[in-house]
Amino acid sequence: MATITLKYDAHNSIARKALDLLLSLKIFVVDEHTDELKKSIEDVEAGKTYKAKDAKDLMRKIYG
Repeated sequence: MATITLKYDAHNSIARKALDLLLSLKIFVVDEHTDELKKSIEDVEAGKTYKAKDAKDLMRKIYG
């Protein structure tokens, strides 16, 4: 599957209608999480990260 990034003026009604038309065909998938920074922030907020005190603490967490 290929990824295409579209940039358009959200205030332009013709551009918005064209995008709505393409999405209505149901042959494209909208990926809401394309921004890696947003994904990282979500991981931190969900508690999916580990904050180590130092390198030794990190190694203990990784290797037990």
